Formats: sequence, structure tokens, C-alpha cells
Amino acid sequence: MKKNNGYKIDFANNTFTMNYTFAAAASQFGTEEFNIVSSIKRDFPQMTIIEKSGRTQKSSRPNKGLTYDHMKSHIKAYDNAEELLEMFDKVVEMSKSSKSPYKYVCDWFKAQFPKYAEIPNLDRKELIVKPLNLEDNENIA
Repeated sequence: MKKNNGYKIDFANNTFTMNYTFAAAASQFGTEEFNIVSSIKRDFPQMTIIEKSGRTQKSSRPNKGLTYDHMKSHIKAYDNAEELLEMFDKVVEMSKSSKSPYKYVCDWFKAQFPKYAEIPNLDRKELIVKPLNLEDNENIA
């Protein structure tokens, strides 16, 4: 098996595999990649040409869909929403000097609402949350 930049030729399995960037360049007439694919097709007409897509995501994204707007929507459901939204705005403002502003806000949100993904029990008055003291919170990076 011969391996090159952007493609590999497997003579044992009679396949020519190229990545998506090589395939995009090969679709342009006159490029070096185009000439390589043309010569492979000419010299080995029975060879199967395979185009592989880019890297696949292997780990889940724990914050997928957790945007500032979704955070605000969650906060608005609480009885003390005004106080919590005021705190949220302060955290967003404080995050601007952080290396990763989104992570800063997200860490605060998860510390403030540890059960945000669960359905609240409305019979127990769970829709009031005491705002965290920002100075004492060690979870915020």
C-alpha cells in the first residue's frame, strides 16, 4: 500500500482513496491532483476511486445548543427572573476580559442552574433560585 499526501493507492484491494480536499483540487482542470487522478484512471481503468469525507466528530459536544439566548429563555422561566437576568448580564460583561468568554458564562450558568436540563417539579416552588455570589464561586474560570 502506497500512501501520499491526500490520497492512497491500495493495489491489493484495487482502490484509490482520496480525501475531500484532494478531490476538490482534482476537480479543477490542469492541477497536479487532476493529473494524478487522470493518470490513475488511464493506467488502471478497473481501479475503484473512493472519496473520503473530513474528520468525524468522535466525542459529544456537551454544550451543543446552549446559546446565550437559550440561557436567557431558561432564566426567564424563574419567578425571580429579573434578578437572575441582571446577574446573567453582569456575568456576560465580566466574561469579556476572559480568555474564553463563552466558557466563562457557560460555567457560571451550569453552577447557577445545575439541574437546567431536567424538568422542574412545579409543585415544590422550584422556580426560585438564589443567585450565586460571583466572588465566592470557584467553578467559574
